[in-house]
Amino acid sequence: MTFVPYAVSWNITSRCNLNCQHCYIDAHGRMTGSDGELSTQRALEILEEIASLNPGAVLILTGGEPMARPDIYDLIIKASSLGMMPVLGSNGTMISRKTALKLKDCGLNGIGVSIDSLDPQIHDNFRGRPGALAEAMAGLAAARDAGIPVQVQTTPTTVNLDEIPTIAKWAHELGAKVFNIFFLVCTGRGEKMADITPEEYEKILKWAADNRDTYPGMMIRPKCAPHFKRILHQENPENDLLKTYIAACRAGTQYCRIDPNGRVTPCPYMENSVGDLTTSSFQDIWNNSPDLARYRQPEYEGKCGDCQYRLLCGGCRARAMATTGNDMGEDQWCVYEPEGKEEAIENIDTQSKFGGSDESDAKWSAEALARLENIPFFARSIVKLGVEKYAAANGVDTITPETMSAAAPSPQARFGMMTPKERTEAAPVTPPKPVIENSSPAPNGSSGAKDEKSKEAILWDEEARARVENAPDFVRPGILKLMQRRARARGMERITTEFLTEIRDESMMLVTRRMKDMGFEGLDMTAWDKAKDKFSKNGHKINVIDSIKSFLDKRPDKNSAIMEKFGSFFADDVGEALGWTEGARLRLEKAPSFARGFAKKQVEKYARENGYKYVTEQALTEAMEKSPFGGMGGGPPGK
Repeated sequence: MTFVPYAVSWNITSRCNLNCQHCYIDAHGRMTGSDGELSTQRALEILEEIASLNPGAVLILTGGEPMARPDIYDLIIKASSLGMMPVLGSNGTMISRKTALKLKDCGLNGIGVSIDSLDPQIHDNFRGRPGALAEAMAGLAAARDAGIPVQVQTTPTTVNLDEIPTIAKWAHELGAKVFNIFFLVCTGRGEKMADITPEEYEKILKWAADNRDTYPGMMIRPKCAPHFKRILHQENPENDLLKTYIAACRAGTQYCRIDPNGRVTPCPYMENSVGDLTTSSFQDIWNNSPDLARYRQPEYEGKCGDCQYRLLCGGCRARAMATTGNDMGEDQWCVYEPEGKEEAIENIDTQSKFGGSDESDAKWSAEALARLENIPFFARSIVKLGVEKYAAANGVDTITPETMSAAAPSPQARFGMMTPKERTEAAPVTPPKPVIENSSPAPNGSSGAKDEKSKEAILWDEEARARVENAPDFVRPGILKLMQRRARARGMERITTEFLTEIRDESMMLVTRRMKDMGFEGLDMTAWDKAKDKFSKNGHKINVIDSIKSFLDKRPDKNSAIMEKFGSFFADDVGEALGWTEGARLRLEKAPSFARGFAKKQVEKYARENGYKYVTEQALTEAMEKSPFGGMGGGPPGK
């Protein structure tokens, strides 16, 4: 059997701006990189060498912090041009809107960012720097908004164990495509950390199995946890995930790691070098290393050697090495105990990984082969075997695209990654927001502006209608037109008194903004005379100002409340590009300090996209309900 690298994890630098407790790279060269890190020229050559074995390989660029390497964009451009699928494993703190857009333009296929707790004290302590959680969240949002698929990655520890389901919910609300649970292998700085117990390990894996379909559009994938396959098989031997690349240990068979200095190891958590890229080519190491050959014809020892799941699971080789000193030893973090020497379970996944007796001479149509080539390489052989097995069982002589659909209707949904072409073709088309109208006439029989005449008016609640009737004659028609227009823009079914108040506040803020532009620093009754001087050549505006001033002169007691309201708007210096009402601003200030800046950006983005002229309390509530912070404390800031 020919072994092909489906995925290569490359620690391209040991530079890092954080100081994570568990880092396996142990980032000794945190500021400048370790001595002997591969040059840009050699790195570009290595990319060509990997592509010669598999141009469709998934290339995981990590560190340290990969964004700390100056030539990161050059490496992504090169990998993408060769046909590979470059993704980034990052702490998220160096990803801004600008860098995210640049990464997208370079051809990046995805970004995974580590979130170890939604409590900043826990995450920041784990990552070794205050503010790390807020910056990581902002980085994830920037990548998502740039159109890069994002993954949230969490390392279970004794501190965050019970928080895993909450982080998963948060990741889903953020829009993550995958929630990766990275199980700690005690190497690097993590060697001094206490691992979770085998029972806790099992508990999380069972939770992942039970919740694999809980979050539509987001996969839950345990990493460095091959026992997941055993748990799935115990639950249902026909489980579709048993026929996928997910979970089983691929060290040395379809996966390897390159460290910053060019050493190749079977996986990131294993320090046993199988070759050196400063003296050998990647092809030579992958194809000819006797150390890698051991993983391709494994002879497991201890209970892993007796276990029926030894091909399907294989145990974590890094954990065996870390705990027993033998990479073929048993994985002591597995609670399963075989009963003597059990017969090994085989399926299309084990055949894809190690080969098998079920060889097929099935015929494929040209159209089916073209479709097969469009499936990510790491999933392709499993899909091929599965389709061929389906064809044989159903008497299909020639495999067509229709056969593939019947056998494996949605490979990208099962494997969690799509090629760029698939992603473009599968991108959902967002329909325009519906405008809800009815046949009831507008108040006073007015249908509004000319462009409203062909539309049916939106109904008013009685209280809102009464408030408008109490408005001065010279402003009432304008209010009626404005409210119909704003209600349509927001998809409102009825105009309520709360909505009327909101639009009134928006209008007052707009007036305030214009007055600021005209040089006013505040509002009192003398402002009308100043305004008349400003518009002395515009007779219509002079008449409107006189009407307003005459009306206000008749109600001096009520004017103080208006002045106070305008005063609060004049004091609003939060985001001149998009103002905030006082109530919304006060609620924002009650949000946790670490989340405030991120939440503000998300709320303003939502407000603009949904027809708000200013951020009101209603805009804030709606935005936070749809925000990843919906998973933090169960509600919007200040509630």
